This record gives sequence, structure tokens and C-alpha cells, in this order.
Amino acid sequence: MSKYIKYTEEQKQEAVTRICEEISLGNPLTETLNKYGALSVPTFHYWLKKNPEFKEMYTLAQKHREQFFFDEIIRIAYSEEPTTVKKYRNSELYETLVRDNVESRRLKINSLKWCLGKMNPNKYGEKVIVDNETQTAITSIKFIDLNDAATD
Repeated sequence: MSKYIKYTEEQKQEAVTRICEEISLGNPLTETLNKYGALSVPTFHYWLKKNPEFKEMYTLAQKHREQFFFDEIIRIAYSEEPTTVKKYRNSELYETLVRDNVESRRLKINSLKWCLGKMNPNKYGEKVIVDNETQTAITSIKFIDLNDAATD
């Protein structure tokens, strides 16, 4: 018995719809595909290549994921994540503090900002301004043909 599953067009449509819903909620593609079982990343991309409707659904899901990440940044920034800090002296608890965990929120926000910058650099990426008053040298790269260099 083969381990490969032959999907009907209706099953493909249903699978791609569920996968795109998960992606629009911020879940990674590989994790989503593993969650739904027998579908591999190359198979999913093959389906996208063969069916323009699936490709459009996936593109829209990626845009929704960007918006989801942006909303998550705002939610994390304005929420409080209390953490309990217990202080001990001579193996005895002498003070318990509950305070906001700013470092954890900052790490989450920076991670999401980095992801957004990679997903859509024109909209969320860091802006680079180059003007004629720049004092630092700009590095240039020269490409050479290795075949020409070997004959010299």
C-alpha cells in the first residue's frame, strides 16, 4: 500500500483553504502542513504553481499574516505580562514581587518586527537613506569571471 494520498480537487480546495486560514493567523507553513498530516511543502507549492486560485489565496493569507503580526505587536506593547520574582535569603523566602516583564515583551516585539521587515521590506523594513553628505565609505563589490582570471 502506498503512503502517498491522491487528493481530489475538492479535497485540495479544502486543504488549501484550511492551510491559508492558519497562515493568516500567524502560524508557520511547515507547522501548519505537519498539523494537517500527509501534505508536504513541495506538494503544497506544486499545487500553488498549478492552480492560480490557490496561489491567490496563499498570497492573500500572507498579507493577512502581516496584519496579524502588526496587530500582535500592538497587543503585546500595551498588555502587561506580570512575572513573579521571589527573593530568598538563607534558603528562606523573604520577598515576593509581581512586576511587568518588559524584557520579554521587548523580545517578542523585536522578533515580530524583524519578521515583518523580512516579509514586506517596502512597508515594514528599515529605511536606508543615502545622501551626498555621507562621511563613511561605501563598499563596492566587483564580480569577475573566474574563467578570465584563470587565463591571466
